[in-house]
Amino acid sequence: MISAPILTAAQMKACDSYTIDILGIPSQVLMERAARSAASFLLSRADLFPAGPILLLCGSGNNGGDGFAMARFLSDGSLGNVRRTTVLYTGRFTKEGIPDETRMSPECGRQYRLARDAGIPVLPPAAHAEVLPHVATVVDAVFGIGLDRPVAGEIASLLSAVGGTGLPVLAMDIPSGVNADTGAVSGVALPAVATVTMQALKAGLLLYPGAELCGEIAVAELGIDLTPADPPYARLADESLLRRVLPPRARRSHKGDYGWVALLCGSEGMSGAAVLATRAALRSGAGLTRVLTPACNRVVLQTAIPEAIVSVYGTPAEAAGYAEADTLVLGCGLGVSELSREALRSVLNTRPREGSVPVVLDADGLNHIVRDPSLWDTALLSASDRQVVLTPHPAEMSRLCGRAVPAILANLPETALHFARERGVTVVLKDAHTVVASPDGDLFICTAGNAGMAKGGSGDALAGIIGALLAQNRRRLGHDLTVAKVAAAGVYLHARAGDLVAAERGEYGMLPSDLIETLPAVTKALSDSATHISRESL
Repeated sequence: MISAPILTAAQMKACDSYTIDILGIPSQVLMERAARSAASFLLSRADLFPAGPILLLCGSGNNGGDGFAMARFLSDGSLGNVRRTTVLYTGRFTKEGIPDETRMSPECGRQYRLARDAGIPVLPPAAHAEVLPHVATVVDAVFGIGLDRPVAGEIASLLSAVGGTGLPVLAMDIPSGVNADTGAVSGVALPAVATVTMQALKAGLLLYPGAELCGEIAVAELGIDLTPADPPYARLADESLLRRVLPPRARRSHKGDYGWVALLCGSEGMSGAAVLATRAALRSGAGLTRVLTPACNRVVLQTAIPEAIVSVYGTPAEAAGYAEADTLVLGCGLGVSELSREALRSVLNTRPREGSVPVVLDADGLNHIVRDPSLWDTALLSASDRQVVLTPHPAEMSRLCGRAVPAILANLPETALHFARERGVTVVLKDAHTVVASPDGDLFICTAGNAGMAKGGSGDALAGIIGALLAQNRRRLGHDLTVAKVAAAGVYLHARAGDLVAAERGEYGMLPSDLIETLPAVTKALSDSATHISRESL
């Protein structure tokens, strides 16, 4: 089971060409499959697209060809439902006032002629004022994934006019005006209530601000071979990845088989961060947890988490006991005092009993590194076989890499990948759609999660979850199961639990502690090691 691939525009075009030129599937066949898929989706979703006439905005490229074919299929009854369709063509017109076929792609020209011969009205953009009041739905087939310039002029005016009507829009492949690789909008973009994208997800559908304009996303299977896009630009962090990272538990096993997570967390007044991170690690399947924290937090933690071992930091000898841990989670609510920094340095200089030990650095663990870059030279962060995960939000990433927050938000993948390669670490760059990047260039994007998770403590829970998954997989980590894959699975587990809580309690009232208690609902179906005895007569 492999997570869904996410492609760039260039990768998708290479797959199209391979399928047409090498495998011999005619481009017309692929175009008409795309049009039928999108038309069928529109007709099947009365909750999004009410009955009534449909206006299709068609450009001069292959995306426009999809739109012309779709207009024909919607109007001829071949899909079991007849809709009156009209096309506004955004390409060049001749002096005689008809679309200029010489400026169309070959397939767009073919589909234009078929639509024209079928009696579909094809009008210039200026006709939108008289057409829009009489339609129920708009289909956006202007640019698709090929857009490489700002939308301006007459087309920008048209998209703005359509967007201003409030009519439901179905985008073909990607909303016009959205960059297919980055999600950036340059000029004007047309928001959609749904997008039917062809064969594979495109990065721009999942990255902001484009992700806000796509609405519901449906992937249409057209039979395009994705071999040229192997490896893809990125993969989706999803349930299939989580299942790969958390295989069924063995019936005959013990707590040591599921990893020891050691946490250096909490400070005076911040015991809650340590509680949340530790409880999340336990709820995510860790066999053992040990928390190193100031003396003022001992009673709180032992009362809140009776399953955890609690130790007090302050001496190198105390930190040395962490050599037996399977994963270290460092920084949640740690504070930035000199004492906490020396405790962090001591743990980071701990030599693991065997092999390399994964390290998750969160919150004040990251702040300490910014304040004292010599921490990069500690044993665990500088080892050639280091397995380090950083979990910054954009502001923390800004402090780490020196880029302004707006620049980071404009291209999360590029920021995360650059820092991951530079430092040899895995970066979990948190956002509405979190990006996970590895030093080897692997990239994951998680689209699960919701705004209700934007509360203090959510990051502590995520750090504990990732730590638990790494601890359970420490002996399996290698070429096939990487630190980045495990971290991305942890991001998905965290986000999926958040979505379940939001569905029950709503986004305003949910708490990170609710999310932690809901983790078992996500992982429940992943394992059943009970001995089942049938008592039926055989």
